[in-house]
Amino acid sequence: MTKAQLKPYWRAVGRAASALGIVGREAVEEYRHAVMREEVGVDHAADVDPADGYDRVMYRLALDGGDWAAAARYATGEERRMAALVESCARQVIELKAVEDPATRVGDAVDYVVGCLRQAGYIVSMTLTGDWWADISANQAFQVFRMLDTHRRRLLRRLGWGGTLSFDISAAWTRDGDGLAVSHAEDVPPPIRIGRPPEAA
Repeated sequence: MTKAQLKPYWRAVGRAASALGIVGREAVEEYRHAVMREEVGVDHAADVDPADGYDRVMYRLALDGGDWAAAARYATGEERRMAALVESCARQVIELKAVEDPATRVGDAVDYVVGCLRQAGYIVSMTLTGDWWADISANQAFQVFRMLDTHRRRLLRRLGWGGTLSFDISAAWTRDGDGLAVSHAEDVPPPIRIGRPPEAA
């Protein structure tokens, strides 16, 4: 677990122990170690994987504590992470298409990505708010990411990018004179949403 994850972890341990009627420091420690062993096979919080392992431990603690909203959130942790990767990669492909051809409108670049997804057999639609969404299940998300990342890498090569081709979720691509510029911004809104059906549905 990361330092940032420890605070909600300790709160969840306290809530779960209280809900189960576990009292006393020794009993609570025994319970929390048992949860980690049963869910991820480790005895110490520092050894819990900060991605899937953390979600599994927190899901169990949320169930034990009767926090159904938190349980639902942690049950879909890996899916949410993969959706974020797909959304960011789609955004970057759209940005790179716009750099490659300055006459490309954002809508045309979005159509390009949507076309790629539809060609791969995914259901893609447009919401009333103008956002695109794709009906992609959790086990399909990684394949979609790989497909989009391949497009992203090809575009970077065509644009003569001399830096790394590794994927960076916070990269934002723009034209810099005749070249390509990258900046890093957290929470850049993606034009495509994954697994979030239109509000009208």
